Amino acid sequence: MITAEIRDVDPQPSAAVRVSQPMEEMDLAALFDVHLPNIAHRLADLGIEPAGPPYGRYHQFGPDIVDVEIGIPTAGPPGVLAPIDDAQPGELAASSLPGGRLAITVHRGPYDGLPKVYEELHDWIHAQGAEEGAGPWESYVDDPSEVDMSDVRTEVCWPVA
Repeated sequence: MITAEIRDVDPQPSAAVRVSQPMEEMDLAALFDVHLPNIAHRLADLGIEPAGPPYGRYHQFGPDIVDVEIGIPTAGPPGVLAPIDDAQPGELAASSLPGGRLAITVHRGPYDGLPKVYEELHDWIHAQGAEEGAGPWESYVDDPSEVDMSDVRTEVCWPVA
């Protein structure tokens, strides 16, 4: 069983790309490997400092489509970028992680353990007498190039309705 908590948080501005693909064509690792360095470099070019760990937010995950937002939090809205709803797929845009009530847990270990964490967090939310909201995400607290994969921490956040 997971250890989780419900927290009230403020919205967090970010710079992100959004990609939607058929489930059978989706290679999440490849998408993150391409987009996260590009986002970090573009932010540096624009003089925008990251304000938290990179994230992947799932607007839809199966059964046919995966719609994922890959981003990096920023201290303020990156006004030089178009809003994500106006951007082309894969184009860097201004976004925001939602505020409000979140169920939060931390996974330690390889990313392939995350599907089980989402299932357990889903069950935990219902055990609290609550309902899950839309668009859960994971924040990559540790960089696997700097920390052994067995110790990598990933914070999983799920809006609570």
